[in-house]
Amino acid sequence: MVHDLDPAAAPAHTHAERCRALVAAARTATLSTLAREPEGFPFGSLVTVAFDAAGRPLLLLSELAAHTQNLLACSSASLLVVAPGAEGADLSVERLTLVGVCERLSGAAAEAASGIFLAAHPAAAAYVAFKDFAFYGLRPVGLRYVGGFGRMSWVDLTEYERAGLGG
Repeated sequence: MVHDLDPAAAPAHTHAERCRALVAAARTATLSTLAREPEGFPFGSLVTVAFDAAGRPLLLLSELAAHTQNLLACSSASLLVVAPGAEGADLSVERLTLVGVCERLSGAAAEAASGIFLAAHPAAAAYVAFKDFAFYGLRPVGLRYVGGFGRMSWVDLTEYERAGLGG
């Protein structure tokens, strides 16, 4: 049975809900760190990503990568998540930037990250045990949502976390 829904009658999704939808679909993102060389400049890298139940990014990074060396020197980072399939799109594409502190996880936090990350990226099982790889988590301190021209806001962290829990 087909239902015609009036888009104007449907409840609008909040920016927090839109952000959670973006991260639920994301498998890659752009990680930006502060470069060690040339010192102090922004450095962007394509990374694979998974998200925990609170919407915090989880990364499996090699110590050999420039972005990991940058994080070891300064844990401040941001992660740009773009709507899947948006390659070549114009600036109206939906996106989210999470700004925060990105640090290596250990113990139970690393174990939990492993399960979440491998569920999203099963092929990572081939290198997850390599000595130079470790799990990192980005603890957001700010979230900037852009839903296209004129649709943007800083998103409240508590609203973002709750949006993923159905409320």
